[in-house]
Amino acid sequence: MNKTINTYSLSFVLCLFCFAGIAQNNKDLSFSENTEVVQFEERSRRKFDNAVIADLDQDGWMDLLLIEHSRRVELYWNNEGKFERGEPFIFGDTHGMTVGDYNQDGLLEVLVQPGGGDGKNPRKLRAYTINLDRTISKETEFKHFEASRGRAVKFFDANNNSKLDLILSAFPAQGKYERAHFLYKRDDAQDFSFEDLLPYADRFNMRTTITDFNNDNIKDFLFYGGSKVIAVQGNKDFGFSDVTNTVLGDISKTNLVSSISEIDFDNDGDFDLFLTRAKHPFDSEADYNKTDKTFYFLDRRKPFMHDSIKVKGDFKMENLQMAYPHFDVFIGAQKKLFKRTEDQHGHHDLTLTPKEAQGWPEDTSKKGLYIGYLGDGYWRIGGYTNAPTTGVIHNVIEKPETIELRALPAKLLENKNGKFVEVTSQFGIHINEQTTSSAVGDFNNDGWSDLFVARYGKSASIIEQFLYLNNEGKGFQLSKNHGIVRQERGSTGMGAEAFDYDKDGDLDIIYANERGRWHLFTNALNSSNNFVVVHVGSSPSGKTSAIGAVLQLTVNGKVYKRVVGATSSSYSQGLNTYLHIGLGKNKTIDKAEVTWSNGETLKLNISEINKTYHTK
Repeated sequence: MNKTINTYSLSFVLCLFCFAGIAQNNKDLSFSENTEVVQFEERSRRKFDNAVIADLDQDGWMDLLLIEHSRRVELYWNNEGKFERGEPFIFGDTHGMTVGDYNQDGLLEVLVQPGGGDGKNPRKLRAYTINLDRTISKETEFKHFEASRGRAVKFFDANNNSKLDLILSAFPAQGKYERAHFLYKRDDAQDFSFEDLLPYADRFNMRTTITDFNNDNIKDFLFYGGSKVIAVQGNKDFGFSDVTNTVLGDISKTNLVSSISEIDFDNDGDFDLFLTRAKHPFDSEADYNKTDKTFYFLDRRKPFMHDSIKVKGDFKMENLQMAYPHFDVFIGAQKKLFKRTEDQHGHHDLTLTPKEAQGWPEDTSKKGLYIGYLGDGYWRIGGYTNAPTTGVIHNVIEKPETIELRALPAKLLENKNGKFVEVTSQFGIHINEQTTSSAVGDFNNDGWSDLFVARYGKSASIIEQFLYLNNEGKGFQLSKNHGIVRQERGSTGMGAEAFDYDKDGDLDIIYANERGRWHLFTNALNSSNNFVVVHVGSSPSGKTSAIGAVLQLTVNGKVYKRVVGATSSSYSQGLNTYLHIGLGKNKTIDKAEVTWSNGETLKLNISEINKTYHTK
């Protein structure tokens, strides 16, 4: 009996000791925004997907392409750690993007998958060439491609022959789900030629992650977003096999997955997976913050009414957003038209007195948003719009009817010999809500990969995002007061990425809020932990792109792997060639090697730490 008690006590003390170490690292870890580094637009707008990070002008500093959904793509040049806004060159409804030198002319191309106008205007893939002087060559359209309501576009070397092939996904038409995942082969005559259709599940199974779950240096795929996850194994010479049941088992039944990230959380040399989950952005939402007295709503594609909203004082609405084609706001019984002072794509704030919004109109048949004062402090908002209409009302002193978002817990999957097993709870991750994206990186340089997770919902509130710190591969602990807070009410989480934009040896975070803003959080790590960065270029022969190249370090019996182009993005793919590895207190690299997609390898002699090495 005493032995059992003593063993338990010892385990408890050791556990406290481990988490005390994480707590200490947490004290050293904080993030903040600095307008001197980058000046993103302060106006809230619709967003789409993650930031696309790449050294577009090849000057050694990572630049940014940021998708403003249905409007344009913002370009930010990195001038040695400070960003300058460039002239946008991609306009309109944009979904997935990828970056790479597919024609091997020494310049990077940006491939863009336009949206399909809600299915009414299917379009084809486009390309732009980025010149070294930061000018952009004329747009090229791949006219022989199938027009689609496009989503993902990602490069990979399908048959390990040094040429970049393409995978595209689409939001297929009703009843044509098989035309969802397209494989295109590099073709010198016409750039790319159609090769095959890949396995699918349902209409929403259009999100795409490229990985290598069996460690054979041939890329595999995960398709997700709908009722299940599909695992597709890459074989030699463009061969592919649906291995969903073998690789995922019952995990394949996980629905509404919003992103999948590679993370080798235990440093054993194979890639585990982290899944975020969120509902489709089509359903109505209504949320109330009792403390702040704020009420949030989202409606689309059906008549809606939020009745009996009791407001103290004037009616104040923050972050009203209404997308094409219905922008009109009608006020009071007389349906006075709200006049915008800024463009229609972004947010508007408005304040109405009971007098100017008196009454409710008899006829509300015209599509738009209606606002009316009913008396005794009560207001009504309602209408009918095809695209999302959202906003936050302040000083709401009685809780209106709300819609509680169902829990969609995130999942951590451990790779065991090419098959995945869920280990979420036993590794300390307890996310009983919806999330949209994650960024993987060793944020405190202690030698173990951590997780930044963007939250979905709670849009009436200001909330702190999730940051889980890795406890030496034994579990994760939620970090608090790290500084990454969503301030924009009426917004919700979107995409997140990690990169060292200022080359100071720690990973920073860029993420976006849908119907919100872009945010670059600088890591102010105060730690004596070590790191190393490897800049991966083309293969030693010069024949093979860095895309998909794998860096592997062996340090004190642990294996560290990083992949060029790895991302949690469902639709896009960046080209961050600076691969960062935290080392903790380790000062010696036992072995370092880079393997490119065609099998070429290069051994690196890393004799010093806390610096950047280049493969060529």
